Amino acid sequence: MDICSKCHPFFTGEASRILDIEGQVDRFYKKLSVRQTYVEQQKAKEELKGSPERPMAELGLPTRAVDSLKKAGIENVGQFLEKLSAGNDAVLAIAGFGQASLTAAKKKLRALGYELPEAAA
Repeated sequence: MDICSKCHPFFTGEASRILDIEGQVDRFYKKLSVRQTYVEQQKAKEELKGSPERPMAELGLPTRAVDSLKKAGIENVGQFLEKLSAGNDAVLAIAGFGQASLTAAKKKLRALGYELPEAAA
Protein backbone atom coordinates (compact mmCIF):
# COMPACT_ATOMS: atom_id res chain seq x y z
CA MET A 1 0.00 0.00 0.00
CA ASP A 2 1.48 3.28 -1.07
CA ILE A 3 0.87 6.60 0.69
CA CYS A 4 1.23 9.51 -1.61
CA SER A 5 1.96 12.93 -0.08
CA LYS A 6 -0.02 14.58 -2.89
CA CYS A 7 -3.34 12.81 -2.39
CA HIS A 8 -3.41 11.30 1.15
CA PRO A 9 -5.82 13.24 3.48
CA PHE A 10 -3.19 13.54 6.21
CA PHE A 11 -0.81 15.45 3.95
CA THR A 12 -3.38 17.49 2.05
CA GLY A 13 -5.14 18.80 5.16
CA GLU A 14 -8.39 16.98 4.41
CA ALA A 15 -8.12 14.96 7.67
CA SER A 16 -8.59 18.02 9.86
CA ARG A 17 -11.53 19.13 7.72
CA ILE A 18 -13.17 15.72 8.13
CA LEU A 19 -12.99 15.99 11.93
CA ASP A 20 -14.46 19.48 11.95
CA ILE A 21 -17.32 18.50 9.64
CA GLU A 22 -18.81 16.34 12.40
CA GLY A 23 -18.34 19.09 14.98
CA GLN A 24 -16.60 16.82 17.46
CA VAL A 25 -13.97 19.40 18.30
CA ASP A 26 -16.59 22.08 18.92
CA ARG A 27 -18.65 19.74 21.09
CA PHE A 28 -15.57 18.84 23.09
CA TYR A 29 -14.72 22.49 23.76
CA LYS A 30 -18.34 23.21 24.65
CA LYS A 31 -18.37 20.35 27.19
CA LEU A 32 -15.04 21.54 28.54
CA SER A 33 -16.33 25.08 29.08
CA VAL A 34 -19.54 23.82 30.73
CA ARG A 35 -17.46 21.68 33.08
CA GLN A 36 -15.20 24.60 33.93
CA THR A 37 -18.24 26.77 34.72
CA TYR A 38 -19.66 24.03 36.94
CA VAL A 39 -16.38 23.67 38.84
CA GLU A 40 -16.20 27.44 39.40
CA GLN A 41 -19.79 27.51 40.70
CA GLN A 42 -19.08 24.65 43.11
CA LYS A 43 -15.93 26.40 44.34
CA ALA A 44 -17.92 29.60 44.96
CA LYS A 45 -20.59 27.64 46.88
CA GLU A 46 -17.91 25.96 48.98
CA GLU A 47 -16.36 29.32 49.85
CA LEU A 48 -19.76 30.64 50.93
CA LYS A 49 -20.52 27.55 53.01
CA GLY A 50 -19.44 28.99 56.36
CA SER A 51 -19.37 32.60 55.30
CA PRO A 52 -21.46 35.24 57.07
CA GLU A 53 -22.04 36.76 53.62
CA ARG A 54 -24.23 33.85 52.55
CA PRO A 55 -27.67 35.11 51.45
CA MET A 56 -30.62 34.10 53.64
CA ALA A 57 -32.53 33.05 50.52
CA GLU A 58 -30.11 30.11 50.09
CA LEU A 59 -31.18 28.55 53.39
CA GLY A 60 -34.44 27.29 51.93
CA LEU A 61 -36.69 29.18 54.30
CA PRO A 62 -40.29 29.92 53.30
CA THR A 63 -40.70 32.90 50.98
CA ARG A 64 -42.68 34.84 53.56
CA ALA A 65 -39.88 34.52 56.12
CA VAL A 66 -37.19 35.60 53.64
CA ASP A 67 -39.30 38.57 52.51
CA SER A 68 -39.93 39.70 56.07
CA LEU A 69 -36.20 39.50 56.83
CA LYS A 70 -35.44 41.58 53.73
CA LYS A 71 -37.92 44.22 54.84
CA ALA A 72 -36.14 44.32 58.19
CA GLY A 73 -32.79 44.83 56.43
CA ILE A 74 -31.46 41.33 57.06
CA GLU A 75 -30.20 39.84 53.81
CA ASN A 76 -27.32 37.58 54.83
CA VAL A 77 -26.51 35.07 57.54
CA GLY A 78 -24.12 37.40 59.37
CA GLN A 79 -26.83 40.01 59.86
CA PHE A 80 -29.28 37.32 61.01
CA LEU A 81 -26.82 35.93 63.56
CA GLU A 82 -26.17 39.46 64.83
CA LYS A 83 -29.90 39.99 65.36
CA LEU A 84 -30.19 36.54 66.93
CA SER A 85 -27.46 37.40 69.44
CA ALA A 86 -29.94 39.87 70.98
CA GLY A 87 -32.22 36.91 71.69
CA ASN A 88 -35.10 35.05 70.11
CA ASP A 89 -37.53 37.82 71.00
CA ALA A 90 -35.57 40.32 68.90
CA VAL A 91 -35.94 38.09 65.84
CA LEU A 92 -39.58 37.26 66.59
CA ALA A 93 -40.32 40.99 66.75
CA ILE A 94 -39.80 41.15 62.97
CA ALA A 95 -43.21 41.37 61.32
CA GLY A 96 -44.03 38.17 59.41
CA PHE A 97 -41.26 36.10 61.00
CA GLY A 98 -42.75 33.55 63.38
CA GLN A 99 -41.61 30.78 65.66
CA ALA A 100 -41.75 28.12 62.92
CA SER A 101 -39.49 30.22 60.68
CA LEU A 102 -37.08 30.83 63.56
CA THR A 103 -36.88 27.12 64.35
CA ALA A 104 -36.33 26.27 60.67
CA ALA A 105 -33.63 28.93 60.33
CA LYS A 106 -31.79 27.64 63.41
CA LYS A 107 -31.89 24.05 62.11
CA LYS A 108 -30.55 25.08 58.71
CA LEU A 109 -27.78 27.19 60.23
CA ARG A 110 -26.69 24.37 62.54
CA ALA A 111 -26.74 21.91 59.63
CA LEU A 112 -24.48 24.24 57.62
CA GLY A 113 -22.00 24.46 60.49
CA TYR A 114 -22.77 27.93 61.84
CA GLU A 115 -22.47 28.51 65.57
CA LEU A 116 -25.53 30.15 67.04
CA PRO A 117 -25.08 32.84 69.70
CA GLU A 118 -25.51 31.76 73.34
CA ALA A 119 -28.59 33.95 73.83
CA ALA A 120 -30.32 32.13 70.95
CA ALA A 121 -29.64 28.61 72.13
